[in-house]
Amino acid sequence: MLFLFTLTPTQVRALERCKALAPEIRKAHMFYFGVDFPWWYSVGQAEKESLCRHSVLSSDGIGSEGFAQITFRWWRKKLEKEGITEIKSIPNHAKAQAFINKYEYDRTVCKKLFEMYQRYNGGALVSQELMRANSCKWEDGFKGCKRKDVCVWVTSKGCKQYRNACDINYEYGLKIFQLGQKYNPGMIEKVYAFW
Repeated sequence: MLFLFTLTPTQVRALERCKALAPEIRKAHMFYFGVDFPWWYSVGQAEKESLCRHSVLSSDGIGSEGFAQITFRWWRKKLEKEGITEIKSIPNHAKAQAFINKYEYDRTVCKKLFEMYQRYNGGALVSQELMRANSCKWEDGFKGCKRKDVCVWVTSKGCKQYRNACDINYEYGLKIFQLGQKYNPGMIEKVYAFW
């Protein structure tokens, strides 16, 4: 109960929205990964991406949309082969999120969930960094990461703030782990390891 008193109104609304999305996210991820998948991390992913707001359209300039911030035009062909012809509905969006996560998981070098989520967020560079480090440890990949600064705050007058892409991508994996804990119904990871 004390936990709820420390949350801001925005965080409380996000928590409520995420809990409402959890059954669809769970169902979709179990379809693609099986019953042992720790789906609660994907609920945390939705919170990280959009505070679990499904009607949101990103201001990223590339057209990411929905609670999982999917860029449909990039994924259209692969999603349509899966029978996902739109991502406006919550069930289809959850299915698209799960499909993309599985697609990325199948391409990981370490078969760790942090790598899958970081691939979802920033592409295959994390896998290359882990291979270069000859390690499957998050810390080793982060230590060996060498990426450029990217603009994270654009105004009509140009970029107002830059951040290092390594920091962004590796913080993403860490944040998904932390956020996912809120949605874990007390289950233990058996088949899929996050770290």
